[in-house]
Amino acid sequence: MQPLFETERLYAYVSTIGLAKHLLAYESRNREAFRPFSVTYQSSYYTLSSLEDVCSRQAYLYGQRRMLPLLFFSKQEQRHVLGTVYLNHIVWGVNLSAKIGYSIDHAFQRQGYGNEAVSSVIEYAFNTMKLHRIEANIMRANEASIHLATSLGFSCEGVSKSYLYLNGRWEDHLRYALCNERVRP
Repeated sequence: MQPLFETERLYAYVSTIGLAKHLLAYESRNREAFRPFSVTYQSSYYTLSSLEDVCSRQAYLYGQRRMLPLLFFSKQEQRHVLGTVYLNHIVWGVNLSAKIGYSIDHAFQRQGYGNEAVSSVIEYAFNTMKLHRIEANIMRANEASIHLATSLGFSCEGVSKSYLYLNGRWEDHLRYALCNERVRP
């Protein structure tokens, strides 16, 4: 399997059923670290069959041009997923937009991998996919994610009230956006 693209230190692969075991290991390793800022999954989520279903749905949506699900692997250590970046809710036509979500393995945070992975996806989205707008909705308490988004040029546009149901309650999110003014529908 060939990567979709590469960066200085990373390979970016489109999520497929063949990568489910790697995604399972990644999700399992980071279950506690990601808990404050992500969906609380049942134990049944952390099984190979469940992650095969997830990867299968992601591959389908990728084929429909509605999602860009990327798993990032280190060029030095290709056995483990180092991070994920997903462009979701891709809208074509006069909108040309997507929402972005990202995570980096807790053992590799604060080493520039998040910046490298997310900036490469932004570049791919704007230059190859020709998207106009990428939106990131981030919990107020997720300071690392806010720092990453703003360092890459995202601007805060306001608050998305009760945006996601996480950890037993509706959570407000700050809405950030980055626009590519060079592209036209």
